[in-house]
Parts: sequence; C-alpha cells; structure tokens
Amino acid sequence: MSETNSSYPFASARVKAMEPRLITKEKLNRLIEAKDYDAAMRQLAEFGYGQSAGSGAGCSYEELIRKELTETDALLEALSPSDVFTRIMRAERDYFNLKVLIKLLMQNRPLDSFALLPGNIPVETLRRAISENNYYDLPDAMKEALQYIDRQFTVAADASIIGIALDRAYAKEVNALLQKMKNPLVSTYFTAFFDISNIIALLRVRAAGLPKESYERVITHGGGIDKRTLLDAFELPDESVLAAVARGRYYDVLAPAFEDYVKTGSLYMMEKARDDYLLSLLKEQRHDMFGIGPLMGYYIAKQREAAAVRLVMTAKLGGVDMDVAVRRLKELY
Repeated sequence: MSETNSSYPFASARVKAMEPRLITKEKLNRLIEAKDYDAAMRQLAEFGYGQSAGSGAGCSYEELIRKELTETDALLEALSPSDVFTRIMRAERDYFNLKVLIKLLMQNRPLDSFALLPGNIPVETLRRAISENNYYDLPDAMKEALQYIDRQFTVAADASIIGIALDRAYAKEVNALLQKMKNPLVSTYFTAFFDISNIIALLRVRAAGLPKESYERVITHGGGIDKRTLLDAFELPDESVLAAVARGRYYDVLAPAFEDYVKTGSLYMMEKARDDYLLSLLKEQRHDMFGIGPLMGYYIAKQREAAAVRLVMTAKLGGVDMDVAVRRLKELY
C-alpha cells in the first residue's frame, strides 16, 4: 500500500476499536495479584488474551503471546500506509531472531529449538542463511554485518561482536528506510531511540572498563547527538556524563534513572526510562486521526503488553522474584 493520508482515518478508527482489548495497568495488577500461575492463566483467559485468534484453552502463556503478536502483525500489514513503514516496524524482530539463531549455533543447539516470530524475513530464511553460512538473500546491511562477524571470529571468538555488529546494521537499515518514508513522528521516535541507546551504551562500555575506542565501535548512527559529543563525554566522571550528552527533554526524562544507575550500577532503569519516553511520544499522537500515530502506538503497545505478560508469568513460575518483575515493568499504553 502506498503512503497516503487518506488511509489514516480508516486505520485510526480500526485501531481505536481494538484498544479496549489492550491490557491496562489495572488488568496487569490483577495478573500480578493472582495467587499462582494457574490463577494468572485464568485471568488472561478472562481478559480474552490470545483468544481471538482461536481457542486459547490448553495453551501456554508463550503460545498466547505468540497468537496476540501474530494477529498484531496481520493488523499492521492490513492497515500500514506503506510497505516501508511495515518494514521499519518489523526490522527489530529480524535482528533479534538473528541474535537468537547465532547463539543457538554457538551452543551447538538445533536452530529450530526456539520458536521465533518472523519480522520482515521468514525465520526459515534466516535459519538457512546461518546454517549454510550464505547471506546473499539477506538485506545489504544485515549481510555485511554477518560477513563482518564471520571475519572477526576467525581472529577471536568475542561474543560481544555479534550484538555490536547487528545493532549497527539494524540502525543502518532503519535509517535508510526512514529516509524513504520521511514521516516526522516515525523519524522523531527512532532518533530518540538511537540517541538514548548510545547514552546507555556509553555507560555500559565504561562500566566494563573498556577503552573509548571500544565505545566508538558501538555507537549507532541515526541519532541527533553528535558523535564527538558522545566521545568527549566518555572521559567525564559518571555524575557529569548525563549533563554533557542529554540536554532539554532527554535530561528530564533520564535524570531519575541516571541517579539510580549511579547508585546501583544497573542500567535497567535507564532502558526503562528510554522505552517509557518513546511510548509517551506515541501517546501524544494517540488521537490524531489523520496521522500514523494511532497505528504506530497500537503496534508498539502490543509489543510492550507482550513483554509485560511474559515478565509477570515468568515470575509466577518462579523464574524471577515478583518484586523485581514489578520494578522492571515498563509503562503501558
């Protein structure tokens, strides 16, 4: 579908009709307060989670999440104003899938031992590319990253290279697509994502005791913060970093989470602050019937909802302490 403003009111109306099915903060609290895993599964059934795409009876919570996200992908494809927008929104999953597949390969585990949802590229295409070491059917940015990883691993098997190379390739692919789409909201969203991710990466590399040259290799392009500003901040003491790289709205958004990082050394609250800020950008456009905001907001909201359900249900099974899970929960739409 070619991008046209005339398609926005229809898409926005469809999304508006779907919003009541979203898991709200109140519903999530009920899920948290359920006495055990079985009670929580009954709550999900009561919410209708994973039910509309077929019966959820007898399904695991992961299967319910998969049903919801598959349905959301279909909605995106049906309502998207352009193929470019669809590709932008799904690209992150392609790179997540690659990271999982490479990890399975390194562990000598079957590449089909982990259920993956497709992004823009069929999962089987990615599996075949990784197993056969043949990347020529993949997008250029992805192909170049995988070839780089192969070359580096002939020198030293450093697993961190995988994440760095694929994150940079993801940024390169998304930025190329953003240039084609030229939508202010979508560009603002991803500029903020890359900016704050670069700030978080700066803190992570410093905490690992690695040199500035290592950080320079990690910086992803597409943000609004100048690369020189980021590199200069690398030399500053912790308490001065944020003021040097994050001015205005970024500073206000990140300051409380940065204080938590200085105290605890954990970057999780910084990541939470980033993702909550990104969602707030979409919430501001939630009622714009003539823009892409409602559709983009709903798509991101469903990904956030899935992550929240997974975190709570993992805690119900004892995989993580519930108090820790609750603290890690990010804002819902």
